[in-house]
Amino acid sequence: MRYYPPRFLFRRYELLKRIDSGSRFLEVGPGSLNLTHDLARHFASGVLVDYNPETAQVFDKLEPGTKSKLSLVICDFQEYQSDQLFNVIVACEVLEHIEQDVSFLKKAYGMLENGGQIVLSVPARRKYWSVHDEVVGHLRRYERNTLRSMLAEAGFSSIEIVSYGYPFLSILRIPRILLAKLQASHAKQVSISDRTKESAFSQYRIMWKGFGLLCNRITTTPFSMIASMFNDKDLSNGYIAIARKTLSSESQSR
Repeated sequence: MRYYPPRFLFRRYELLKRIDSGSRFLEVGPGSLNLTHDLARHFASGVLVDYNPETAQVFDKLEPGTKSKLSLVICDFQEYQSDQLFNVIVACEVLEHIEQDVSFLKKAYGMLENGGQIVLSVPARRKYWSVHDEVVGHLRRYERNTLRSMLAEAGFSSIEIVSYGYPFLSILRIPRILLAKLQASHAKQVSISDRTKESAFSQYRIMWKGFGLLCNRITTTPFSMIASMFNDKDLSNGYIAIARKTLSSESQSR
C-alpha cells in the first residue's frame, strides 16, 4: 500500500468535505499529484500548473482514465493564462512560497467563475517557525486574521479558515524538525526556489514503502475525525482556507 504523509492525509480529509464538484478545476503546485487523483473524481476536467519539471514525470505515469481528464502546464502560475474560468482553484502548501502572495490570490480570483471556490492550505502560526520551514523554502507562516484579510483584499467572501489536524500534527512536528535538521546542510547549498521544488518530493524519497501499511487513507480516518473536533480552535500548525468569488450586488442587478 502506498505511503502518504500524515499531514497530507489530515488535510485531504478536511478538503474533500468542502470542495464543490464541478466541470473544471485548477490545481496550482500539485507536486506528486496525491490530491489530484481525488480531484479528478469530482470534476469532469482539470488543469495542473506546476513550475517543477519533475511533476511531468509523475503525470506521465497516471492511469489513462485519470490522465485523459487532465492537462499539465509547467510554468509559474503568475505567468499562466487561460481563456476559461474554473469552478474551483486549489493551492495546497503553495502560498507560503510566493513572495507576492496577495497578487497570487488576486490572479486566482480573476480565474474563477462567479460563485467559484478557492481552497488553500498553508502553514500556521509564526510561533511555530523552525528549521523545517527554512529547509523546504517557506517565506512565512500565516496567522488566521492575516490570511482572512488577504483573501478579503483579493475580493473573496464567505471565508472559512480551519485549523486542521490537532493534536496529531503538533506531535508529528517534532520528527519533522529532527528530519529537517539532518537536511539543513544540503538546504544551505541550494536556492530557496530549488528548496521549494524539492519539498513536494523529498518525503517520498526517504520513506520506506512499508510505512504505507501504517499510514494511509484508511488508518488515519479515525484520527482525522477526532481532529475535526478542534477545527475552530487556533491550536494546529496548519490552516485550510475556503472562500468564494461572489457577484457584487451592483453586478447582480445588471
